[in-house]
Amino acid sequence: MKDLTGLSFICCLASFLCQQEVQGHPAHAKPVNYPYVVGFERFHSSLDDDEYLAQGGMILLNELNCVACHEPPSRLKNQLQGVEATNLEGVASRLGDIDLEIMIRNPRFVKKDTTMPSLFAGPDRDLDEVTALKHYLATFKEEVPGYPLGDIDEGRAFYHRVGCAACHAPEVGYRPPRVPENAEIEMAGLPSVPMNLADLYELDSLTHFLLTPNTHRPSGRMPEFHLTVEEAANLAAYLKAGPDLELPDNITEALTRSKPFELDPALAGRGESLFVSKSCSACHTVPDRNRRRDLHSSIPLQKLDVAEWRDCLSDRPTGGGVPFYGLDEVQKRAISAALVRLSDQEVLSGAAEIDWRMKSLNCYACHERSGVGGPETAREVYFGFESGKAVELGRWGNLPPNLDEVGSRLRHDWLHEVLHGEGGKTKVRHYQSTRMPRYAGGRVKPLESLFRQFDLSEPNPHQLLKFPRRNGEQWPGEGEADCRRCHGAGEKASTEFPGINLKTSPERLQYPYFRSMILSPQYTQPGVPMEPAFGDDPESDEKTMDLWRYLKHLP
Repeated sequence: MKDLTGLSFICCLASFLCQQEVQGHPAHAKPVNYPYVVGFERFHSSLDDDEYLAQGGMILLNELNCVACHEPPSRLKNQLQGVEATNLEGVASRLGDIDLEIMIRNPRFVKKDTTMPSLFAGPDRDLDEVTALKHYLATFKEEVPGYPLGDIDEGRAFYHRVGCAACHAPEVGYRPPRVPENAEIEMAGLPSVPMNLADLYELDSLTHFLLTPNTHRPSGRMPEFHLTVEEAANLAAYLKAGPDLELPDNITEALTRSKPFELDPALAGRGESLFVSKSCSACHTVPDRNRRRDLHSSIPLQKLDVAEWRDCLSDRPTGGGVPFYGLDEVQKRAISAALVRLSDQEVLSGAAEIDWRMKSLNCYACHERSGVGGPETAREVYFGFESGKAVELGRWGNLPPNLDEVGSRLRHDWLHEVLHGEGGKTKVRHYQSTRMPRYAGGRVKPLESLFRQFDLSEPNPHQLLKFPRRNGEQWPGEGEADCRRCHGAGEKASTEFPGINLKTSPERLQYPYFRSMILSPQYTQPGVPMEPAFGDDPESDEKTMDLWRYLKHLP
């Protein structure tokens, strides 16, 4: 039997793991064999003409972080800001030394769809440099708290009702509650974001990551979902409960013979220098460099030669410090189309920039705006209803709201706190299981500003009180549509009502939108299961203001 040692063993092991196709469990969903950028994948294909594909190429230039090394034109810097890759603080507490070495050597061994390129897959790879970098990263340890052991079944149910399946694969064969027995559940058509790293993390490390993903991944590719410790522990237990992989005998023996890892300070010192010289510091941050990144160390974006697909666009690793991404043909076409049009690329504004940022943050996985995005039809069943009454609302009872003109619907302070996840605002849609995630502030702030500027501005509140105050401000009276059939208004038992609790309306909504929803809900939100409150009543405006004041002065 051939003796497998060192990196030869690692490569053999990694190659074997990548060949496994464990069907069913979402953590082992089969990945695509190229960098998976969700904002590009959903909206672009080989059928696009080059003009439209160039728009997708701009997404790739940003999300693959090409602009970390290649400086974009100054007029496009607001758009092409790139992303901060995984924060490496504590990385040695999440990944073992073998996993670290594989990720440095060729991250696609571990995660075939990763956006992280390989710097050591070329013919001139220096395995001593790989070892030095491993020892450097092994210095970054942190104490991971001990967490309670989660419940696998609870984690499975939670995963399939809070919207995890909007991005990740649902478990094959899982049937969500309240789906009729004779209803056929479609297979998701769009590729899912695999979770291969869940296999590598220890259980406590995975729970810790699920509680604090923005700390580890400031790019927002995995935002925070306001999990409790119990929810995170249950979810981690489920994600770690996938089928175990069986290793061939020769690999098992080699693993048994491997020597324990011992940190070498001299190698770690060399790895620290390589971390900068190999441009790892262009994307990643580490604690001993005060989270500083070294940007734009290579040829400016506008001077790149795209006549041939070479260097970063090459089919094979070329070495010489050139990163290898393993792009597919459509991605190469898109990047080339974007680069040749870079000098003519218009600065994004308004609707176009909102669309760009929603694609970058993958808002479209859950939300629709202007007819674009929203959950894939096959994934809608994995957004749960919190009660039987909520089912009466149909798709309005479990799916996140569309974001059409959201800047004119929500008060600006409420919009800020919803997008940033600050302030502990009460969950308004109590009947939905899904949650609005919290992103790192820097990633979501531009979108907040765009919603305010491009959608209708918040009106002057003094103009809203043009109607005189009248006695008896109350709910619509007898003979008119009774809001209380669906909505509570301050009652503690708000879950008894299928719709939104209206008590928060004056704090949450801008009055013109509230008025429009009361008087003409179908025009304001087509398809909403709601009737006009006052019909053709000539005093409908006055009554709507009365209702607003009534809600505003509830204790």
